[in-house]
Amino acid sequence: MNKTTIALAILGCSATLVTAQEASSGPDEALLQQQLDNLRQQLIQQNQQLHQLQNSLSTSQQQSVAQDSAGRISSEQREPGKSASTEGLLIEQHNVFDRKFSLDFGLSYAYYDRKQLLLRGLSVFDAIFLGKIDTDRIRSHQWTADVTGRYTFNDRWQGELKIPYVYRYMDYTASPDNNTKVFDSLSDSNIGDISAAVYYRLLTETNSRPDLVWNFRATAPTGRDPFGIPNTPNQNTNLNVPTKLATGTGLWGLSTGFSAVKTVDPAILFASVDYTHYLKGSFDDISAGQGLPGEVQLGDSFGYGLGMAFALSERLSLSLNFNQSFNREAKQAFEGESLSKVESSNGNSATMGMGVTWAIDDNLSVVVNWAAGLTPDAPDYVVGVRLPYRF
Repeated sequence: MNKTTIALAILGCSATLVTAQEASSGPDEALLQQQLDNLRQQLIQQNQQLHQLQNSLSTSQQQSVAQDSAGRISSEQREPGKSASTEGLLIEQHNVFDRKFSLDFGLSYAYYDRKQLLLRGLSVFDAIFLGKIDTDRIRSHQWTADVTGRYTFNDRWQGELKIPYVYRYMDYTASPDNNTKVFDSLSDSNIGDISAAVYYRLLTETNSRPDLVWNFRATAPTGRDPFGIPNTPNQNTNLNVPTKLATGTGLWGLSTGFSAVKTVDPAILFASVDYTHYLKGSFDDISAGQGLPGEVQLGDSFGYGLGMAFALSERLSLSLNFNQSFNREAKQAFEGESLSKVESSNGNSATMGMGVTWAIDDNLSVVVNWAAGLTPDAPDYVVGVRLPYRF
């Protein structure tokens, strides 16, 4: 606009000079007046073009700002930000690929209480029993401490190594009659089965799809296997107490599965499915210390889990979950025989649990979990605490 004002001033001065010159020149007055009119018309046209260009530039800038703002909002919807508390929970339920390395310390306690009635006599009309009733009760306490390290290679690949240590305490009670009870107990500890896993991020979460991760895990038989451990029988009851307690399966296990996470403000939904296959193994003794060699293969298992988490604040979140796994029957064979199914070795384990995650800072969180067993094959309850630290 300043340039336009200066141009008008110059034109005005020029017009004054030309007018003065016209007064002295005489015959060229008409020609000079025509030139002056032409210059004035060109200046008006240039001024109009200048205003049009300024209006176009202003409109373009407004549209660009609106598009950038919409783009940022769309990006935030496609990749919702997660609080520090939910990030700690997702490390356990899913995977977080934006941290280079994380170290997870965990401690869990599982309690099993099993009662069994043994009827030794004659049942009459399914209502009257003549004989003796024995009551057996086995209570199991299991503490598991583990260290889990996860290394992120890039935004797609991640590796994991888990090393557990298991302590078990078993309490046995037998009641051969109403007046007599036999007690025995045993405790033992050893390293558990070490596992290694790899994770691959198939899909990144957007506004219309979840974050999807595929995993593959191999479990090594580093713990004490349950085969060949002799029992100490009691002469008056059917109570048999092993001399040692197993801390592993004794077999290689291979598992694969998928886990998915979707943010539905204010909740985070997560789900998983997995399948585990155990390789066949040979042992010098597959009996209770009787020295009978053979082969054993545990049944394959299929499991799934569902849950949701709520961020109560930036530092505190609450989660609910349901998990269930189905185990097929195991197989065994003594030396020189073919594998055959072990009756009643299949299982169905289901638990309902909840957890609370407290983010102490951006790197360290405390995750407390509790779960109750819903089926006879599941533990009565499980309590655990984890301390994931993200570097």
